Amino acid sequence: MAESWSLSPDSKTYTFTLRDGLKFADGSPITAQDVVVSFTRWLGGQDGTAGLMREFVADPAFTTVDDKTFAVNLKEPFGAVTDGMARPASGVFVMPARIASVPSSTQISDIIGSSPYKFSKWEQGNQLVLERFDDYVPSGGKADLYAGEQIAYLDQLIWLEIPDEETKIAGLETGEWDLVDGAGLDFYKRVNSNSELTVPLYKPGHRSAVGLIPTHPPFDNLNLRRAVQIGMDYEALMASLGPDELWDLCPASFYCGVPSETDIGADEYYNVNDKERARHLVNESTYTGETVIWLNPTDYATLTPLGIVGKQEMEAIGINVDAPALDWATVVTQLGDPDAFHVWTSWCVHWFCGDPIRSPIYAGNQAFWPKVPKIERLRRQFAQATTFQEKYEIIKQIQLEGYINVQWVEPGNFYSIFPHTADLKNFEVRALPFYVNTWLTR
Repeated sequence: MAESWSLSPDSKTYTFTLRDGLKFADGSPITAQDVVVSFTRWLGGQDGTAGLMREFVADPAFTTVDDKTFAVNLKEPFGAVTDGMARPASGVFVMPARIASVPSSTQISDIIGSSPYKFSKWEQGNQLVLERFDDYVPSGGKADLYAGEQIAYLDQLIWLEIPDEETKIAGLETGEWDLVDGAGLDFYKRVNSNSELTVPLYKPGHRSAVGLIPTHPPFDNLNLRRAVQIGMDYEALMASLGPDELWDLCPASFYCGVPSETDIGADEYYNVNDKERARHLVNESTYTGETVIWLNPTDYATLTPLGIVGKQEMEAIGINVDAPALDWATVVTQLGDPDAFHVWTSWCVHWFCGDPIRSPIYAGNQAFWPKVPKIERLRRQFAQATTFQEKYEIIKQIQLEGYINVQWVEPGNFYSIFPHTADLKNFEVRALPFYVNTWLTR
């Protein structure tokens, strides 16, 4: 939406100017006031960048200069303003001010945005439909994923909710649909050998994770968390997801294969797989044999196997585990109640967990993800650092603190597959499947 932006000499004021002709999907013009109210709603939410940015903004945090121009006002420099706004998910989504004025803790009722496609309908459990928004005004410049010209070549985008993995692949092979949005990794060899299909991989990928709740018994005891950390076989966990070309062991909290990669702390804490020492730590902890509840969905191909193997790994070091048979939708409803469970299976993506500002693991923005004082100080330093080397040194310190505190066990990265028919052209996966600027040849 921004035609241009500038930063004041004291690095405390960002000024943004909107492009001409912008409209919402309901036909109303987009103004700077809509952006300011949307930005304010985002700032009050649980996003990691927003949580830290709240400590840096002035009063008022945002001001409207005119219909096309607004400013972000800071008490002191904060280097993640544009990163926070530009994220492909959980960033600043611009809505009409009347909608965005609803508090961030309240679910919005109208789904109105501005993009090449607009919301049409959502039949829960069945399908989600978007339609081309003909009044969308593309920006200039060569298309470059989320930047540059964005064109909707398709009349509609229809997502069908199909729980069964075999059915998804069979429908793709017979041409009932054009793409499987994140197929089970076990199907990789099958779809990759089909000359009528194309199989993009998402790299640097998703980071598998086993979340422990350090604020509630029994994992409020560091010895018990450490036992899980050093007692699990990380390779067995990752191998459960699928073929070995689709996953890698990776000790870097902020991903491997990127400039910020570091293995600090790995020798002591990563993939130790020392069952004997882990059992000793369990005995030294306050754990008394109570049953640990693990939320692991039964219908999520890139989560389900991890929980099955993880349960066995925990039981091998003396922790009793119950993993009730729940679908993903039910798991999501229970994640908000940390008194009802102790462990859950998860993953994170690079655009969300790729730096200390955004990562929910380090932001402490949930009731059961406590803020670690030293990490909070380091996150602030990261936000204020001006060179890559400064940021890299801070990343190493944060990663080491993460290993020491053991809120998560992160065994490695896996690469989601998005098999589609050869008729679908110019389709890319960069953090998320990218549906604009793609078309069908048939």
